[in-house]
Amino acid sequence: MKKLGLIILAGLLCFASHGLVGAQPRQVQVMALSGTTGLAMARLMDQAQGGTGSFKYSILKDPQLLMGKLIAGEAEIAALPINQAAILYNKGVAITVPAIIGWGVLYIVGADPSVRHWTDLKGKTINLVAKGAVPDLLFRYLSRKNGINPDRDLKITYTASPVEAAQLVAAGKVSLAALPEPWVTEVLERVPQLQVLLDFQTEWSRLEQTEATYPQTCVVVSTKLLSDYPDLVRGFLNQLELSIDWLNKHPGPGGILAEKYVQISATAVRKGLKRCNLRYQPIHKVKREVAHFLSRLGGVAPAAIGGKLPDDGFYSQP
Repeated sequence: MKKLGLIILAGLLCFASHGLVGAQPRQVQVMALSGTTGLAMARLMDQAQGGTGSFKYSILKDPQLLMGKLIAGEAEIAALPINQAAILYNKGVAITVPAIIGWGVLYIVGADPSVRHWTDLKGKTINLVAKGAVPDLLFRYLSRKNGINPDRDLKITYTASPVEAAQLVAAGKVSLAALPEPWVTEVLERVPQLQVLLDFQTEWSRLEQTEATYPQTCVVVSTKLLSDYPDLVRGFLNQLELSIDWLNKHPGPGGILAEKYVQISATAVRKGLKRCNLRYQPIHKVKREVAHFLSRLGGVAPAAIGGKLPDDGFYSQP
């Protein structure tokens, strides 16, 4: 009986130890892109300094690299454009979207006083970033809705990155460019003659007859992480919402963190934060807006969303 009791006790201790391990996972890998996508996490990164918390943060420059990390399972939580999340999901990558954090950061910048409305672009030359990416597709959609055929009525040039586009417009080598924040503010600071001429977000709201602008950036979570540690995921999302709220109220200190962690100048955040349109929304509140935006992008280029609208498994509220 004594031996039996020792065996049972050993089993209970093993079970308890296993439960403890399950409750305390190794550090969760959280990744985001440099720029405004990662800006939402700047305060969380600062709070995680020392590396002893539940989350390890990484900032990447290349969206394709981030997508590769998600495919390989090396990123368990990530912030990235919603259409890229749809592409991954439609490829069978085990991710889900619990929240939207960014609502559009695109603007047309230049020194051409004749451009006051979208229709004024007709006959102009404009530089866009990354052919086939969201800025290109959304520009084409909004142009067509304004009666402009982008391929016939405009001359479109492309650059590979916002940094390159910002350098060209600042140097006067292109007269009009569609830029995202924070490069909009960076350019305006360098060349005072330049100004924001058109706002993609305002035009989207006008044409789509909605108060909300388009949901550009989301948080994705691996379905395994969500299944194994739902409380941990909920805690992270709660802290992310608080981080974004703090940032919007404190652009000065937020800018210092942005410069330290996500490669955005403190000045760009301090002066341009309102144009970044960071706002946390749980997915169940904005599922319709997400599906609508993806359908519009897919109408321009089906491959931009992975060939089809994601099914309901794409949306998950922990």
